[in-house]
Amino acid sequence: MLLLGIAVAAILIGGLRLLTEQAQLPAGSSASAQPDGALALYTWLGDLGGQTQRLSDTAIDPSASTVVILEPPAILDQATRDALDAFTDRGGTIVLAGDSLPWLISARTLGVTVEPAAQQASTATTPDGLSLPLTSRYRLRAGAAGAEPLLLRDDGDWVGLNMPYRDGNLIVIASPEPLTNAGLADDATARFVFRELVSPAIGSGQSVAFDEIDRSGFGSGTAAGTPNMAQLLFQTSPGRAILYAAVLTFVFLVLAGRRLGPPVYLRSAADSPRTMYEHVQMLANLYRRAGQLRVVRETLGRHYARALARGALPPSRAAALSGALAGLDSARTESELVTAVATIETLQ
Repeated sequence: MLLLGIAVAAILIGGLRLLTEQAQLPAGSSASAQPDGALALYTWLGDLGGQTQRLSDTAIDPSASTVVILEPPAILDQATRDALDAFTDRGGTIVLAGDSLPWLISARTLGVTVEPAAQQASTATTPDGLSLPLTSRYRLRAGAAGAEPLLLRDDGDWVGLNMPYRDGNLIVIASPEPLTNAGLADDATARFVFRELVSPAIGSGQSVAFDEIDRSGFGSGTAAGTPNMAQLLFQTSPGRAILYAAVLTFVFLVLAGRRLGPPVYLRSAADSPRTMYEHVQMLANLYRRAGQLRVVRETLGRHYARALARGALPPSRAAALSGALAGLDSARTESELVTAVATIETLQ
């Protein structure tokens, strides 16, 4: 009962955590208030009078002038690339920031060369001298003419650039920090983002779309927006409570000696359709296969010893029976045992 009480308590604790626990959104989500989220930028644009929206599929609203892709959770597939190409053909601007593997491959897909830097940078500087904290382990090189640096490392390598892409623009930053909630807490970073992203978006009068495709909690009908059974079981409070209850119940049953199923009743020899001769023969075969001649010798020896002790035989036959019993005790093979038993039976 104590273990079952603990299981009930675990379920109640899981329910309370479900009511109070905040959802853990992925890095770069515009709905995330975590340090690596982009809720601050999304709210900032709205407070300054800009229009914002979240993209849950590849269809980009014609009213959008900028699409922000912060730390993409997956590589841009063909459908997304086609939608972005159509968007830039209308003069739109793509902002791609991050430092993950999907970001790296996506940047190369859009025509930007991304290379590992010799050393990790901790600061970056704009061409006009504005210095801001920025951690980056990559450097960028534009694959098209007309590219301009936005952020440079101390050694001159680019960590941010603005380049023409089709009929629009492409901004690539080799770090998610400038657009995150934690990054915008720095004044220099906020000034850089306002100058390069917020002010142009507000001045255009069009909306800024934040990519939420393939992110948990958003995405209508996307596979990534649907949690699987393992995530529900191991990453949610009710799932963990169910696991605790199952483990504790199993331990309780084991310690209490309870069966884990319906009892199986053994049938007696009288309930079996086999004859007694078949039972004896089956038992003898089992002993023979197991090589248990010692058990057979002891059983037969006790039986014939009792017969000898009753004194129902003449003295001469009793002496012969005693010698036959000694031969029974010394039998080491099945044939020797059968011979000894046959000899004893003829003397009785």
